[in-house]
Amino acid sequence: MSVRAYRVTKIEHEPLSTFNLWHDNKLVDFLDRKYGFSERLSNSGISLVELPIEALQEALENVEMDEELREAIRKDIAACQAEGYVTYSCF
Repeated sequence: MSVRAYRVTKIEHEPLSTFNLWHDNKLVDFLDRKYGFSERLSNSGISLVELPIEALQEALENVEMDEELREAIRKDIAACQAEGYVTYSCF
């Protein structure tokens, strides 16, 4: 079976970011270790990355983070619970 590439015409994202790959080190390190987060990024760090809801719930339980980040992750989980994963546009 072949895999085809499609030109993307529009990607929409929330106006505020959930986390910062360069500043939220503890979260990104956790996601790297447990879920290979950085492996899913392009060499420039730009990509669409899907994380299972379980990954984010586990991060809330195990990663030290400020309340603003914790609340942003909770909102992402609530918004995407039905899909089972959250897609992040990293740029």
